[in-house]
Amino acid sequence: MAKYRLCGGLSMMPAHDTALLKRMSAQGWHVVDLNSALLYRFEQGEPHAYDYEIDYEHDFSAEAQEIFRAGGWEPVVTGPSWQILRAEAGTTPLYTDDESRVDTLSSSRARMGWMAFICGPMAIMLLVLEECLSSQGHEVWSWVILIVAFVALAGFVCSFLPFVASTISLRKVRGE
Repeated sequence: MAKYRLCGGLSMMPAHDTALLKRMSAQGWHVVDLNSALLYRFEQGEPHAYDYEIDYEHDFSAEAQEIFRAGGWEPVVTGPSWQILRAEAGTTPLYTDDESRVDTLSSSRARMGWMAFICGPMAIMLLVLEECLSSQGHEVWSWVILIVAFVALAGFVCSFLPFVASTISLRKVRGE
């Protein structure tokens, strides 16, 4: 049996999400997946006190995983440039200083910024091309370009929002 809960956005509301995961584990529901619809999947088990952290390592290599494990943190769900880790409640936090958190957030922010910078103008150019094709009567190509434009627009939204969230998080960590 499984339960599902909506993800608040790993970049947008990490504290909210880690609190949700901790609360669910205390009730005996442990996160096992985060699907593309942004739904956490929980499976039932014994209630346990875990702490959760979200990390934004782009290259989550076996070496990085071993370093986290040595600190008591176990990866439970991983994505292309993020990981959800858990440890026994009270374990030393994943980031013990602001400098390491700034490094990770800055790297994530730069990647998301570049993706938004590429996807946004691409979506605009594709929408202009679609309008030109549509006005010339090329309906089939117009629909194909429109679909690709919406994919680029989704890429923009899915990278711009984490970019903004990373920027806000960086300012909080730096005390700006």
